[in-house]
Parts: sequence; structure tokens; C-alpha cells
Amino acid sequence: MPISPALVFSIIVAGLYATVFHLLWGKKVSELPLLWLLSLLGFGAGQMVAGVLGLRLLMIGNVHFLLGTIACWLVLFGVKWRRA
Repeated sequence: MPISPALVFSIIVAGLYATVFHLLWGKKVSELPLLWLLSLLGFGAGQMVAGVLGLRLLMIGNVHFLLGTIACWLVLFGVKWRRA
């Protein structure tokens, strides 16, 4: 069964966000896998919220890019704030 291009795109974008976040605010390389996982969860949560609410703001194909991005960064900064 082939993987959907929207899923691949979402994973790549979430991974890039985790990497950028780590480069700017990370302390140890060992944090990167956790940031990657949290980024994926945040981006996925944004996708689900947008789908449930029926919002179609700044979509790229089937990916709710804007809401996925917002949710992803909220999760990453939430964890950063929580750990501080």
C-alpha cells in the first residue's frame, strides 16, 4: 500500500520544524528525537482540528499547512516553556 504524498509532506515539514527549533533553542542533540516526535504530534493535531472544524486556510493539497504549522509550534514552545 503506497504512502500518501500528503503524509510524506507532513512528516518532512514537521521534521524541518523540529530541526529549526532545535538549532535555535535546543541544548543537546539527544533532545532532537523528542522534538521530532512532538513536532509530528503537533502537526498532526493541527491537521485533525482543521479537518473537524472544516477550516481550509492555506492548504497545500490535502495538508492544512497553516493550522498544522501553528499547532506544531505551539507544542514545541509549550514544551520549551514547561521545561524552563
